[in-house]
Amino acid sequence: MRIILAMAVWFSIAEGGLFGQQIPALVPDAIFHNGKIVTVDSAFSIQEAFAVEGDHFLAVGSNVKMRALADPSTRLIDLRGSTVIPGLTAMDPANSQYWAVVSKFAGIKVDMNGVRSLAEMLNRIKQATAKPGQSLLTVDIGYWDESEVSEKRAPTRQELDQISPERPLMIATPGPASHVSQSKAFLNTAALKAARIGRETKLFNGYPIPKDASGEPTGVIINRATIVGVYVKLAAEEEKKELILKLQQQQNALGYTNLWAQGQIPDVMRVYSSVWREGKLTIRVSMGLDIAPAETNKLEEILSFWGVGSGFGDQWLRLGSPGAGPFLDGDGAQLLLREPPLEPYPNFVSPESRWGTSAEIYRQAMFTMNRFGWRPAPKISGDKALDIALDAYEAADRQSSIRDKRWIVASNYVVQPDQMKRMAQLGVLYCSSVPNLNWVDLYIRFWGQERAQRAWPTRDLLDHHLIVSGGGGFEDIYFYVTRKTVDGKLWGASQKISREEALRISTINNAYMTFEEKVKGSIESSKLADFVILDRDILTVPEDEIRSIRPVATYVGGRKVFSSKGSDL
Repeated sequence: MRIILAMAVWFSIAEGGLFGQQIPALVPDAIFHNGKIVTVDSAFSIQEAFAVEGDHFLAVGSNVKMRALADPSTRLIDLRGSTVIPGLTAMDPANSQYWAVVSKFAGIKVDMNGVRSLAEMLNRIKQATAKPGQSLLTVDIGYWDESEVSEKRAPTRQELDQISPERPLMIATPGPASHVSQSKAFLNTAALKAARIGRETKLFNGYPIPKDASGEPTGVIINRATIVGVYVKLAAEEEKKELILKLQQQQNALGYTNLWAQGQIPDVMRVYSSVWREGKLTIRVSMGLDIAPAETNKLEEILSFWGVGSGFGDQWLRLGSPGAGPFLDGDGAQLLLREPPLEPYPNFVSPESRWGTSAEIYRQAMFTMNRFGWRPAPKISGDKALDIALDAYEAADRQSSIRDKRWIVASNYVVQPDQMKRMAQLGVLYCSSVPNLNWVDLYIRFWGQERAQRAWPTRDLLDHHLIVSGGGGFEDIYFYVTRKTVDGKLWGASQKISREEALRISTINNAYMTFEEKVKGSIESSKLADFVILDRDILTVPEDEIRSIRPVATYVGGRKVFSSKGSDL
């Protein structure tokens, strides 16, 4: 009886007291009108205008209705017919973004064109690094290959010591352009010592350190996680943060308002956290810890100390998915396929760098993630590797359902129909950037025409009712819609999707992947005001022009973070 009386009093207050008071309507800070607003809401509706209050969309609708919300303090921005879409998401499955900015901004560029001997190579580097003042010398020699010099080998640690006996020196190359993965760097003794890499060092950031016959580090390090790890460990704190700021500028200028940065080494995660604490992020980051294959069997030890899981954080920086067990194949250069490739892939990975994760270790790792409230986003390469991953997912699901936990399969190029059915049954999400369109001939050569045409099967994945997300750049959208290579040839035409579907993949589906579809990913009332004003209409421009669309302006949380030259939007 007392509960009923209390409820009656409560409703009486609500109707006539505090809750009956008139709540003043919010006044927008800005109204963007006279545009084509592609909302990417559930109906994919097109509107004329929207209002922004603080860092959120206040309302979306017609020019008349939006302008009626204004008061004298409201800024009115005339879009002059421009198309506006939700902010896009940049994909970074394994330090690629930070590696790109390190190689572009941090390194001294030394042109190796025409170099035919190690002596000439070393002389050019010595001249370029002669200026004093830097505690770490980082040199970018571009896509250099050992076959370009007469000695047919890389410079040794001892040879680099002659150039720089005291200061740490790191010479980095992304690797020959024909190679599908793998980057290399060459370190002098001072750099090895500063990074605390010695005889006793077996792994650095979970990856093997090559040794010579006497057990000493050769000075050669392989894969981006290790190279970035050495750089971040040795570079000055302000320099590392400055690179993040430059990376953000690049991404904002391309229309990116979000970064999916999974598979990050702890030192890079710390740099992002430092920039976040200073309130300098202009892109929303979901970052995940890189779990090297050699450490997959230590996952219990690694995760048990965290006390939090996927999704922890705020709207600017949050924890995503650990990158446990990428490739699953014992060799990062290969794909693990049900059917062998038509010819072996190039053997450009040294024996010291080979690593892998067994099916049983991987299965146990999935049990551990499920128990601690994390979700995986492994970088899978090949349909046989995907079988191993899905077997492990199903085993984890039998222990505790993963159906609504949005586990992810990332970067897999080859997905079979039976695997799509298994993924749909488990509620697994598919996430992948588009292929490198310069390598299509390689795919065809190794896999054969038929298999290559079925790679990146976006149409089939959507038809199996899977949530597909991916890199949201305009070149990605162009590929989804046209399935054309860089030279305009059709590749896998049966996997074309519509522009509407491509925009969903690039916006709201990426928000769904991070459990944020209710707060971002579309232009709707109460969502974060992240949007991009385009120089052309992405829905009507000739499809071959989609890849060349550029942002006129990019806004994150209602704040302009990029504006093209000459634009007042």
